[in-house]
Amino acid sequence: MPDANLPHFPTLYLVEPSGSLRSRQLSMLARISGIRVIAAGASASGELASLTHYRPDIVVIGLRSASARALHDIRTIRSALPHCLLVVVVDPLAQPLRHACLKAGGDYCFDRTLELEALRATLDKLAASACR
Repeated sequence: MPDANLPHFPTLYLVEPSGSLRSRQLSMLARISGIRVIAAGASASGELASLTHYRPDIVVIGLRSASARALHDIRTIRSALPHCLLVVVVDPLAQPLRHACLKAGGDYCFDRTLELEALRATLDKLAASACR
């Protein structure tokens, strides 16, 4: 029986099409205290069954552009997991793209090249608030 006094560590699922970026991001995410990475995959459509099975608290999805497909992936995850925090990481991120990602269902949107520290700080805050 789980101990009700133990802190809840938010679960995180990483969706990143680039294998090398996925590996680096997993390494960075593993160093965040209070976040439990439960799985990672290459595409939202390919990972949908796993995403709905694991029902993570946080999904981080990496996108390369604001293509219709990328925005569709955000909407798909949001529809399947309406209560998760959806964090979008894009390169390069212009203001119209940030707006489009947020409008499609992202809760947060970060530039992969310029805002990695902000991404880490946000995940640190989410972990700290969940463990209270």
